[in-house]
Amino acid sequence: MLPTAQQYWRDLLHGFEEPTTLTPQRQVRRPGTVHAASVAWDPAQTAQLTAAAGRLGLRAEDLVVAAWGLLLAVQAGADDVVHGALVDGDTTEPVPVRVRPVPARLLSAHLRDAAEQYAANVRHAGVPASQLPHSTSLVRCGRPVPDPADLVLLQADLAGPGGRLRLSAPADLLTEADVRLLLVHASQLLAAVAAAPVTARLRDVGPQSGFERHRAVRQWNATTTGREAGRCIHELFERQAALTPDAVAVLQGADRLTYAQLDAAADRLARRLAAAGVGPGDFVALHLSRTVQTVVALLGVLKAGAAYAPVDAAQPVERIRGLLRTLRVPVVLTDPAALPTVHAVTEAVPAVREVLWLGAPGLGPDDTWALAEPAADAPAPRRAVDTDVAYVIFTSGSTGTPKGVVLTHAPVVNLIDWVNETHAVGPADRVLFVTSLGFDLSVYDVFGVLAAGGSIRVASDAEVRDPQRLLTVLDSEPITFWDSAPAALQQLEPLFALRAATTASRLRLVFLSGDWVPLTLPDAVRGAFPGCEIVALGGATEAAIWSNSFPVGAVDPAWTSVPYGRPIANAHYYVLDAALRPAPVGAPGDLFIGGDCLALGYHGDAELTAAKFVPDHLSGRPGARLYRTGDRARYWADGTIEFLGRQDQQVKVRGFRIELGEVEAALATLPGIATAVAAVHGARADAQLVAYVVPEPGVYPDPRDIREHVATLLPAYMVPAHVMTLDELPVTANGKLDRRALPEPGDDGPARPPYVAPSTAAEKAIAATWAELLGVDQVGLDDNFFDLGGHSLLITQLIARLKATLEIDVPVRAVLDHQTAGAFAAVVEAALIAELSAPADAAV
Repeated sequence: MLPTAQQYWRDLLHGFEEPTTLTPQRQVRRPGTVHAASVAWDPAQTAQLTAAAGRLGLRAEDLVVAAWGLLLAVQAGADDVVHGALVDGDTTEPVPVRVRPVPARLLSAHLRDAAEQYAANVRHAGVPASQLPHSTSLVRCGRPVPDPADLVLLQADLAGPGGRLRLSAPADLLTEADVRLLLVHASQLLAAVAAAPVTARLRDVGPQSGFERHRAVRQWNATTTGREAGRCIHELFERQAALTPDAVAVLQGADRLTYAQLDAAADRLARRLAAAGVGPGDFVALHLSRTVQTVVALLGVLKAGAAYAPVDAAQPVERIRGLLRTLRVPVVLTDPAALPTVHAVTEAVPAVREVLWLGAPGLGPDDTWALAEPAADAPAPRRAVDTDVAYVIFTSGSTGTPKGVVLTHAPVVNLIDWVNETHAVGPADRVLFVTSLGFDLSVYDVFGVLAAGGSIRVASDAEVRDPQRLLTVLDSEPITFWDSAPAALQQLEPLFALRAATTASRLRLVFLSGDWVPLTLPDAVRGAFPGCEIVALGGATEAAIWSNSFPVGAVDPAWTSVPYGRPIANAHYYVLDAALRPAPVGAPGDLFIGGDCLALGYHGDAELTAAKFVPDHLSGRPGARLYRTGDRARYWADGTIEFLGRQDQQVKVRGFRIELGEVEAALATLPGIATAVAAVHGARADAQLVAYVVPEPGVYPDPRDIREHVATLLPAYMVPAHVMTLDELPVTANGKLDRRALPEPGDDGPARPPYVAPSTAAEKAIAATWAELLGVDQVGLDDNFFDLGGHSLLITQLIARLKATLEIDVPVRAVLDHQTAGAFAAVVEAALIAELSAPADAAV
């Protein structure tokens, strides 16, 4: 049987999983140095604290211990913290104290329980730290301690008529400014505890002053900007079309439309849709490849008063059918070549009344041409108003079902106005349109640029898949504006150094959003395109594309990531603690978005909408809402927001938003799988989705078969790069899944074929390059690039290496079409032969 003291500590610390840590606002590396600050209390303050303690039957020192634990919970952004405490005369060494604050609980009850726990901990003191269930040495308080250079140390001297608080911390943990601010908050929290009425609850007592709360709620959200009311997204285009009818609006190669031509085509489509009974309240599905007709479709649907719903043709058929059923789509717009496929998909969806095709006349059946003039007596399009729905974009859902985010016109118009005014977007600008319609960046690329009188260069499907071709477009065409997730632009980065120096590029503005911006990327882009402005943006599909921004100048070496920035016009941002109060500067909290940028909610899911869009208790505006993003963030001292990552099971992998629950639901449909979880391994650009499956007894699944099965249910970006088979899932002491204990992907990834050694020079070169790039010991001719952990960013690096070492240009498509080392080596060998024979051919 365990000794009594050890059993006590085991019970007290049961389920405590993470040591309490404080994170500095800047990276600091000054080992051996201690920052310290102190503040004096006047006699009245000390007397008030002592009186408050007396009313509860406690000592003033007990309130100091309790308040310090509450402050650490707020400052660490945690609801379960452990710190050390020592009161003179109680023990000679700090004892661990566990704090689990509940915002709705009475403050007095919490203080009494904290004091009782501390007293019990003192009675059981003396157990060596090495024998405690968890390390508790990262944050302690009290005095004296054996090695204060290792600790965050709060000292309270309450003897005599006055008092003094002193705080010290190692310089490699907190900056001097951090220490001073933490001490101020400790003093303010103690004062608030002392002055609190008997009915006060924990949520009523915080460490911040009234000024600090006002600054976070009002000053840092002073974004109100007057806007013309009642405008719709397509009306911004119509105004510009009337001003510059002959200017080029959209182009792809030789295919181009002026503003007048685009307006006329969109009007014809609107009339055709109206004749089919489409109007406000309806969704029109867009199952289209990337052409100028895409822009016609977007405008035509909105001119009909309806809303558009992008459908990725590469998604599994059942997923597409599910979206069409959910939205009760009456009409699908597609390409003439895709008509047979779309008809096969929609046969099982009774709501779909018509499938119409877009393109030049004669490419498909006349009766389903989307631009055919309807009968003279057909109903005219009904105009939308700014409160009508403009589009729905589906994102990954934790229940296994995608969730549709529904946006009206008004918040999108607000965003367009802000971008165009802030960044002077105008008729001279041309965007290289590379994003998918299912990614809401596309909304600005089309409607925002057209509202400013600029032009849209639509990248084809083939160009989007080939970083070399995209870079050629940037270098050779008058592109001024790039907008994408960081990963899309990062694919071009390895190619920057391989291109000839150019002064022809007109790229002036780069928007990066949707994921972490690599710290090296801004300077790499500016080096490749001198004078280019880099802007990092953030937000959510639920908050009209972007609702915050940060112009990226010089990258500070102290940054751990590019900052999130500040809210745009008419948007509000709040970093809130567990009690839904503004978190102190530097403290992690939950990120909420408010203001005139929010979506209506989730289509057909009132429960989820109510859970994610909550009443706004901060703005003072009746009926206002806040969107609970699920992100963690913190304030810098100047109000800039730093993004810290997700707090739930939603992750970002190379810009794509993924609910792990949806991946897990797909895995669970495979016969023979008892349970499955998904997780992300790797940091940011190198992040990979990994599946862990526990098979039923006697079942031995092939990881490759599992990936192929999941690929029939989920989009390609949600298919795990690795599948690992486990006998059981790791769990914590309290029985919860321990995601941190899930093994790193390695040899238990997709089953590798028997090793076939390379023999030719090309095969040896490719095997060696793949091994180095993918971090494996050896590569055989039958090994698959993607099964070894390859992804889009690594493809670009591979192409760049071949260009640098072999001086050949191999298209990205070659890797996608020839995924084994042997097949790809044959492509490389053919390219080398062609390169060597080119001079001789030219001389003939």
